Amino acid sequence: MLLREGLKLILSDTEDIVVVAEASDGQEVLDKVEKNNLDVIVLDINMPRKTGVEVLAELKAGGNKIPVLILSTYSAEDYKDLAIREGASGYLSKEEAPELLIDAIRDVFQNK
Repeated sequence: MLLREGLKLILSDTEDIVVVAEASDGQEVLDKVEKNNLDVIVLDINMPRKTGVEVLAELKAGGNKIPVLILSTYSAEDYKDLAIREGASGYLSKEEAPELLIDAIRDVFQNK
């Protein structure tokens, strides 16, 4: 929850990015995707119930075209290739997130 609040705070200074939904676990992400009109999903690798990679795989298997930015504590070498293979549009480590998050979200949206 602390991470979500921090991300919302970073994004609150932008005019073109609005947080319309948030989820505390992987299954809730899938539920929110069905109920909301989303342009981009920022997805953590580590989540209860379903991991970010599992959620990503389910979204893509179901034909979902919403661009997904994976956010992770793991270094890019560890999970970036896996996330991209599963259909992620981008990958960002949490260490980079405060400085690069807004640009990364805009990037995955523009390149969808």
